[in-house]
Amino acid sequence: MKSRELILLIVAVLLLSLTTPALAANQQTKVTARCAIPDVKIEVVVPSGTRAYINPQRLPVKIGGKMEAAMIFSDEAHIENKSEVPVAVTASVTGSLKSGSDLVLASSSFDPAATKSKRAFMYFEMQACDDPEAVTWVDEYDAEKHIVVSAAQKMKKNIVTLAAGGEKAAADATCYGAFRLAGICSDSPTKPWTSKDGVNVNIVFAFTPLPTSTTIE
Repeated sequence: MKSRELILLIVAVLLLSLTTPALAANQQTKVTARCAIPDVKIEVVVPSGTRAYINPQRLPVKIGGKMEAAMIFSDEAHIENKSEVPVAVTASVTGSLKSGSDLVLASSSFDPAATKSKRAFMYFEMQACDDPEAVTWVDEYDAEKHIVVSAAQKMKKNIVTLAAGGEKAAADATCYGAFRLAGICSDSPTKPWTSKDGVNVNIVFAFTPLPTSTTIE
């Protein structure tokens, strides 16, 4: 009897030793995560230059096959996103007077007829579109959407978002960013307007890539 009990005890000890590894301390797996930034090529076509016009008397002028009669306007111009991803556009605008001009760049709008000093209020406007030749521009200055032209650089982040372009772009993709200069000026200042008056406007664009799932409005 004692011999049988001893055998059972030995068997029990052996079974315990077989199950012990499953009851050992928790096992660990270490996972190392690192930031993997894909090499996304940003390709945006930007014009090297364009022209703007100051037209104090609002005389009809034919520009690019269209009649214009605004006080300040510019040629049609646009950038084009050819990247495989959408991009957010930031624009920085700086104005400088043409050499010999006594024009003053105003920081806010004014009454052109009541202002006797030679002043101009100019602003930069940009819109995302699928056809840069069919853009409906805003009639008046909007501080939320436009950038005032001044001697100090003014910047507006994410002024527009452009859809992905290139061969994969949809037919109606808003991959174009049409832009223009607009504004008002004194119509009959004490010192008359001359050919020496003018403004050079430097526009700098910066582009931030966005996820392909970005909703383009």
